[in-house]
Amino acid sequence: ASLITELDYQDGALIALANCFLYDGECADLRQYATVRARNEKVKTGFGVGQGVSLGQPPNFYVGVYNAIYGQPFVQVGEKMYGRYDGEDFGKKSGDAIAMQPTALENAVHGLLDDFLGRGSENFEDSNKCSKQSDCDGVDFCAYEGEVPTCTGGGVCVCSRANFHRALDEALEAAKNMPTGYFEVSDNDPGVSPMYTEPYWSSRVGVRVYRDVGPMPGLITLVAGAVGMAISVCASFLLRVGLKKQKLY
Repeated sequence: ASLITELDYQDGALIALANCFLYDGECADLRQYATVRARNEKVKTGFGVGQGVSLGQPPNFYVGVYNAIYGQPFVQVGEKMYGRYDGEDFGKKSGDAIAMQPTALENAVHGLLDDFLGRGSENFEDSNKCSKQSDCDGVDFCAYEGEVPTCTGGGVCVCSRANFHRALDEALEAAKNMPTGYFEVSDNDPGVSPMYTEPYWSSRVGVRVYRDVGPMPGLITLVAGAVGMAISVCASFLLRVGLKKQKLY
């Protein structure tokens, strides 16, 4: 493969992406790459998915619980969606499919990686422009390396280099015949290593952790409270005595 041109901090594409990730999560660049990648997926699988949940403006990188909306693969059976399905109704309707819906960020990053890494192919030709996946059907330079051509948001055909990966340990699998977002430990897990996971937990799930600074703050608070109480008692007593002298109590 050819070497990819070194990025410079004044590079226009880098500045545009920085603006997208820091200020405007709905910028034209991310939207373009996410949309093109979603269209490519429909051409390859026949199942239409959108560009995915947007980052918003300003960008919000909290992506929610790992389920069909946030990238978990799913099985579409009629009007229902499962994380894993072993029933007999799959395939009875034309809309039945096995698919996944990445977020707009994931779709865009996938397209960006395809674009920038694909341009590093040894036989890459910048003259192969495209606006849809079918424009790249006649591209042959990817065949030299046994790769598959794809159209990118940059409007050029490249050899696809990016892949999705599930952020779950192999020991975890989708619960059978349950909606997405439910998981169970696989019976085939050999248990040779601890399980790990990178789930997108709900903001309602979690604990608050506080630093233990020792007994001193508690003692100071107790003493301050005792002193304050003593002053209040003395002030109340003196006020009562004064009011009695004035025959006001």
